[in-house]
Amino acid sequence: MTFVRPTQSVIRRLDMPPPRPVPSSDFRNRMTAQFLARALPSMSEEERFSFEERIAICMFDGNLTEAEATRVALNDYASQRARSKQ
Repeated sequence: MTFVRPTQSVIRRLDMPPPRPVPSSDFRNRMTAQFLARALPSMSEEERFSFEERIAICMFDGNLTEAEATRVALNDYASQRARSKQ
């Protein structure tokens, strides 16, 4: 993990939580790849189509990179699966 160091001296207020480490993009990419490897085989053809369409929409309308758009689409897919199992 990489830690973000402030550029100016910061007086820490007691009511604020301590700064957290910022996860590196490599970690995010590895986690996305692992989740994608598990999710893709279990998707139906219809789910796969809507998943890929969601990626394209995020890239085109949201100006996201492919990796960011994939993370958004995976999050949406996981949320839908969790709701359908309830």
